[in-house]
Amino acid sequence: MYTSARTAAISSSNRLKNPISRSGSYSSEYDVEAGERTPLLVTKINFEPDRNRARQLQTVQTTALLGILALILFLLLGVIIAVYLLLMQDHFTVPSPWPVSHPFYLVERNVWWKHQVAELSPLDKFATQNVILLHTRSAPCRDQGTCINLVQKLEHDAWTENGTHIPYNFLIGGDGKTYEGRGWKSQHGFYNLPGLNDTIVVGVIGTYNDRRPDNVMYAETKALLTESIRRFSLSPNYRLYGVIDSSIPGNDAAALYEEVKEWRHWRGFVTV
Repeated sequence: MYTSARTAAISSSNRLKNPISRSGSYSSEYDVEAGERTPLLVTKINFEPDRNRARQLQTVQTTALLGILALILFLLLGVIIAVYLLLMQDHFTVPSPWPVSHPFYLVERNVWWKHQVAELSPLDKFATQNVILLHTRSAPCRDQGTCINLVQKLEHDAWTENGTHIPYNFLIGGDGKTYEGRGWKSQHGFYNLPGLNDTIVVGVIGTYNDRRPDNVMYAETKALLTESIRRFSLSPNYRLYGVIDSSIPGNDAAALYEEVKEWRHWRGFVTV
């Protein structure tokens, strides 16, 4: 029995020392040919996928950074544009000393005058700072047909007497409409009035020494001025003047100016 136990112990010891099992295969991760318990060399690891992944990550990070910078620049540009538009809005805001409830109605020149118009001196609309308001010293009109006849007569008289077209930029009719004379693009034709290149002359059809114009004519005049500003053809800070003709009795257009002198932009009279 002692012999058998000793034999089993020797066999067990040999198995511990021999890394090769009875089946002939390796029983551990050691190299038996080297004759020592040396770990096997690990196969070389390929790090190329990791490098590619790092490069891709860097590309994504760079793209994201550029996108963020572009977004910031876009937002800054939007803020700058918004501030600019606010400033421009404040600059070009139409000052309204009255509620403009009356609609602007323009009867263009080609409606009342079918003949060709000679070229007129251009008006620098960006320098237009003044408005001169005066009456036409003619009969009044209450409907478009009558107003057109009167405007045609003013055109005919101007051509007959001076060889030029109607001198008013616009005329206000008793029908509550604006009749285009020389318009927003041409200088007025009153050479005894100042500001050929910076003034719009508006005629109120009729004679208003003792009788004031109808309310609708005042309302249409306000609508015309507001429309002129909206079209950037008149400064929002324009100056409004009347006319005193020293050769005419002192009540010339006195009734017309009674209300106009209370308007916000009124600056007084021009003497001719």
